[in-house]
Amino acid sequence: MKLVCYDPHARRDDLAGSLKAFPEVHYERPGTMEAFAASLADAEILVIGNRAYDEAAAQTVLKHGTKLRWIQFTTSGIDKAIKFGLPVGVVVTNAAGLRAFSVAEHALALMLALVRRFRSTEQGQRDEVWCRDAVTPSMDNLAGKHLLIIGTGAIGQEIARKAGAFDMPVTGISRTTQALPHFDTVRPRAELPGAVAGADMIVMAANYEADTHEMFSRALIDAMKPTSYLVNIARGPLIDEAALVEALRDKRIAGAGLDVTVTEPLPAGHPLYSLPNVIVTPHIAGAGSSGTGAGMGKILADNLSLWLKGEPLQKIVIERTV
Repeated sequence: MKLVCYDPHARRDDLAGSLKAFPEVHYERPGTMEAFAASLADAEILVIGNRAYDEAAAQTVLKHGTKLRWIQFTTSGIDKAIKFGLPVGVVVTNAAGLRAFSVAEHALALMLALVRRFRSTEQGQRDEVWCRDAVTPSMDNLAGKHLLIIGTGAIGQEIARKAGAFDMPVTGISRTTQALPHFDTVRPRAELPGAVAGADMIVMAANYEADTHEMFSRALIDAMKPTSYLVNIARGPLIDEAALVEALRDKRIAGAGLDVTVTEPLPAGHPLYSLPNVIVTPHIAGAGSSGTGAGMGKILADNLSLWLKGEPLQKIVIERTV
């Protein structure tokens, strides 16, 4: 049995280590698109990240991955795969929750950077200016701020857990209203406008799907308090970006922290770079060490054990592509 990993943006030493327990599995790690095409010819399993599954990779998979039966993503999101196409008859699994701790840390970092005016103090450091008197009047704290998390999956739940350490009351927006740990309240999507109007800090942690495109609409941006902030660590198209830029430029909201944007990479000259009340990071929330999680190696090993025994896989997002 052959397993191919094409993930040029990651080291993936964890996979090689975990696969030592499966001598019946032949593992290849091609480094170029040409080598990837050759490796796919007789591969049954593909391990790939959403970032790597671009249009060229998708065409390579569709053309050469005719024997693939299972694709394991190293990411939670698979929006690129859905956009560019998956081969027929393949089970697709993801790594939901793997980097939740890291994305949650980044969300808190963006929140802190906004209320503690890190962009202004960083500019002061570059200019060699002691800007204490200029910055402190506009500084704030997270303590006591009402946090609204839109999306209560693994990432949303981890953000809520960490926000508790900052004494933030937390409301979640979910498709259901069942109680969840670390959330003071969970409200349905139908109540989103009212929840937005009462929030001090809003974090987008929802999955991006057809029905969530620009779910944070112009109307919701208009419903935000002038003192509230919007943070997005999920996907750029969840937000009406043009409406957000207008609100930020007109200072109708306090600011935004964005790890994702509609167009990535964000092109030079885009207003989100220059607006003083915006912090942009280049889609890096999931980067860093393995933290306290089991790692991608264990997710793959657990699923591979099930695969070899003919049992249902974990974290299935698509049963069989058709």
